[in-house]
Amino acid sequence: MDPTLSDRNRALDGIRGLAILWVFAFHANALLVGWPSDASLGWGPSLAQKGLLGVQLFFVLSGFLLARPWMQVAEAGTPYPRIGRFFTRRARRILPTYWLHLALLFGLILPILRGSFVILGTDIGQTNLWLHIPLLHFLHPGSSSSLGLNMALWSLSIEAQFYLLLPLLGPLFVRNRVLIALPAALAVALLWKTYAPGLLTEWLYLNVSPSRLVFFDPVSGHAGPFPVEMMRFFLERQLPGEIIAFALGMAAANLYTRVGSGGPTRQRLRSLDATALAFLVLATTALIHLSFAEILTGVGWRLLGMPLFLAGCTLLVLAAALRTPLIDRIFASPVLALIGIISYSLFLWHEPVLRLVATGRLLPNACDGAPCRIALALGLAMLVAAASYVLTERRRAPKV
Repeated sequence: MDPTLSDRNRALDGIRGLAILWVFAFHANALLVGWPSDASLGWGPSLAQKGLLGVQLFFVLSGFLLARPWMQVAEAGTPYPRIGRFFTRRARRILPTYWLHLALLFGLILPILRGSFVILGTDIGQTNLWLHIPLLHFLHPGSSSSLGLNMALWSLSIEAQFYLLLPLLGPLFVRNRVLIALPAALAVALLWKTYAPGLLTEWLYLNVSPSRLVFFDPVSGHAGPFPVEMMRFFLERQLPGEIIAFALGMAAANLYTRVGSGGPTRQRLRSLDATALAFLVLATTALIHLSFAEILTGVGWRLLGMPLFLAGCTLLVLAAALRTPLIDRIFASPVLALIGIISYSLFLWHEPVLRLVATGRLLPNACDGAPCRIALALGLAMLVAAASYVLTERRRAPKV
């Protein structure tokens, strides 16, 4: 076992905790506060508005953790991990929790928010039902917004696609092959985000039945024809467009295995610690002043800002894995680490809870005002997540 990366690294748990709290802040801001103009935002709401980037931090972390077995055996000169065993572990890790969530989402949350099960009998309802079960829902525009019940599920579909490809991708990132694979992944991501929407949008409208091209508004959940700008957004965020985040995580796993586990020098640790801390400070400052529209559609963000942000996230994950002093002090705190441990269940459940609070279906008279409602939703979501973790994760799943 690596001396620097134990079976339960509290700093990495803290990274998970930060990521899920940021994602929660994004959805809480959208559902319980609203979207004021960028000019009227303070630093807190401005950072919350950028919380969709917490998903990219999760992607980097997944690439790092899941690619490490391939890097370790490459260094040791032993065979690559068995594919069947890898897929079995991944299935045990995500499916019991996910399927329980899905059963309650469609069997309980849906009738509460929509008043009935009628939508499940329609074309769009059937598309969502059958594509969500095998985690294929983000491959179809009609199921990409999950009937407006839990739009956060899109990223779990991307994760599952990455799992399927990892036995092929892992060997491409071992040893010095990473020097070719990483630039190639960056090129694929940038080319996909730049050209795929223009090439594929019209094709989708021509080849998918209008009854299955229904979009659910992210805030109200109301259904309508799929807008062209959201179709472009859907296409940009397919796996080829997100692959650079996973690739940077895999590159970090390569570096960690080759340098970190061999005992990095104190000077290297200090340099990495200072660089990761500088990223936290600079990224926070930059994101406060960056407009939300730029992150969604800006060419500068797509070509430069996002790659730099992801590179910084990679440094942060690497520093947490090596338990560098300052990063460890920040992220290994008991509260963040505990939230990180239940982060998967919290990721699944936070948006439905927020929607129930926002619509008044859950404890409607408990408190007034957005801050109180956000605190109420966070507390309830953490209680549900803790129960989900105990029932489906704690004893049945591997820890990675």
